[in-house]
Amino acid sequence: MVIMAKVAQERGLSLRAFFAGTGLRTSDLDSATATITFEQEFQLIRNLLRHCGEPVGLGLEVGGQYQFTSLASVGFAVISSPTLRSAFDIVLRYADLNISLVRLTIGSDAADLRIGLADEEMPADIRRFATERAVGAIVKINGDLLGRTVIPRAVEFSFAQPRGAAVYRKMIGITPSFSASGSVLVLKSTDVDASHAHANPLALRLAEETCRQYLSEWKVRRGLAAQVRDHLAKQPGDILEMAVVASALHMSTRTLRRRLREEGTSYLALCDEVRHAIAEQLLAMPRMPIDHIAERLGYSEAASFIHAFKRWNGQTPLAFRRSLVQANAGSDRSDSHPENHDRRTALQRD
Repeated sequence: MVIMAKVAQERGLSLRAFFAGTGLRTSDLDSATATITFEQEFQLIRNLLRHCGEPVGLGLEVGGQYQFTSLASVGFAVISSPTLRSAFDIVLRYADLNISLVRLTIGSDAADLRIGLADEEMPADIRRFATERAVGAIVKINGDLLGRTVIPRAVEFSFAQPRGAAVYRKMIGITPSFSASGSVLVLKSTDVDASHAHANPLALRLAEETCRQYLSEWKVRRGLAAQVRDHLAKQPGDILEMAVVASALHMSTRTLRRRLREEGTSYLALCDEVRHAIAEQLLAMPRMPIDHIAERLGYSEAASFIHAFKRWNGQTPLAFRRSLVQANAGSDRSDSHPENHDRRTALQRD
């Protein structure tokens, strides 16, 4: 919001006009506790686009002013990561802490990093801006971490080629393709696997601990999101279509999507949360094969489940299971100590 407000003022739009119809105030720009709903951000973008005449590349301009601190708590984990590839793993792992209009996914390319920009849920009138902004922010922050210009391998946009598309090459170094089946940003392996000077294992560990704490608090769902999770948890191996859950909750799909956005989440994010929680429970059963867990959660193959779990936990299902076994073994050794046994017995007598 702060960066968009800055761009709006630079282009002659007053803050009063920028905030029109959102219920937000100028003082919210300086507030550390102010929150913004998806609907409010949609309106801010519409106000900016209406004033500027929807110029091509405006989203890139806004995204190009992002810094790693724009990612809040996740930003410090990102800058402490050894490589851009590992930094992206962290961004996706803690995506819930940095709610973005465009959901990011990672492809399975062995070398280059293929980043999917899931913009299909965006309202048509702001889709181009939101997707441009995501691309601009990614390229800018990655360049800052490496200390040099980062030029993508390729950029594909789901929207049709606009007039004046030459501006894209000027701003990101390459000419995108348009009307693709989905928006994609591909970063070169030489960029994403290069180490950078800010890498710090201790700072990374501390930053991740903070992120985990925030994420744990954030995931205490209430309201409509909690109801949706309850429906999804009943049959995780056969994730329900959004329309089915919406009908069960006596509302339209559009209304469900809007209200979830207002609560800071999405239907796909809730599906991920349910699968994640159940996966950890099943992995605590040491004799259940990984491929059986994948099938139970609705994945067509174990590889897809393993990739998803690494995104959630930062480690493979097998590594997570081993950590549980080791933790339990340590707990068992502690319980077997005579002093602990005496203390437990005394407590039971009391």
